[in-house]
Amino acid sequence: MTTNRFFPRFRFITAITNEQFALITFSDLHDYVLSEIVSFRVTKPYGMSEINQKQSKVIEVGDFTIRVEIDTTDFTPFIFPVSGQNTPPVCVPVGSGIVLNSPFLVYTILNDAFDNVRIS
Repeated sequence: MTTNRFFPRFRFITAITNEQFALITFSDLHDYVLSEIVSFRVTKPYGMSEINQKQSKVIEVGDFTIRVEIDTTDFTPFIFPVSGQNTPPVCVPVGSGIVLNSPFLVYTILNDAFDNVRIS
């Protein structure tokens, strides 16, 4: 796994499926968790530019994958361009989502993903 000591942590995207709940695959292990809110940066050369700047809650996690609540069924397929210098597609955290076991019905923390804390 690539050492990433900057926050928020981001991951390079290697694949995105076209389905009701998109499955995102990363090049490295990730530390995203259930209910975390993430956002995507995908430029046109990679296809699926419809997902660019969209935010969603993580609903499933695997070692190299997350599933999100974005219906990509009708989006352009995700591809890797054959050549050229392109900004690589990434996923970035934008908030922790709903706080579990909160005494309030709906309580979210949106700014904690941006705490710039050094991990030694």
